[in-house]
Amino acid sequence: MPIFRNRENSDGVMKGVFIAYFILLFHVALLGLVGVVVLFFTGILNYLPWILLGGVVMIVGTGYMAMRYLRKKSSSLVHVLGMPEFRGKNIEVNVMGGLASFKIQDTLADSRQLESGEPSRLLTHADSDKREKLESLAEMRENQIITPEEFERAKQRLLDQ
Repeated sequence: MPIFRNRENSDGVMKGVFIAYFILLFHVALLGLVGVVVLFFTGILNYLPWILLGGVVMIVGTGYMAMRYLRKKSSSLVHVLGMPEFRGKNIEVNVMGGLASFKIQDTLADSRQLESGEPSRLLTHADSDKREKLESLAEMRENQIITPEEFERAKQRLLDQ
């Protein structure tokens, strides 16, 4: 029996040594990681003025390129906006604020809308207008405002347009 006890003790000691070795390795790796993080942030702090200067140069460069492009294309833009279809109308183009929205309004219609209090109209596609009318017809049928036969006749008239 005493021989087996020594063997069990030696296995336990070996396990303990391996666990201590892995804990030591983990601590060394952790210290190395902390050192890399400190060097990284120290480098960022040392080069922060250059990083900010690079960002400013990129922003100014982008603005310069955009202005150069707009100047080059301005003659075609002036030509398009000078067409008779756009004379006497307000044109509004929103790129980032409206996520590329485009609106054309008649100036006379604007003054009439302001006086009457009706909302301004945006450009819409003809199919979306038909869809809205079909949805309102379906809602009227569901609410039993019109009969199913009247709904079918109105739907056919709308789709035949």
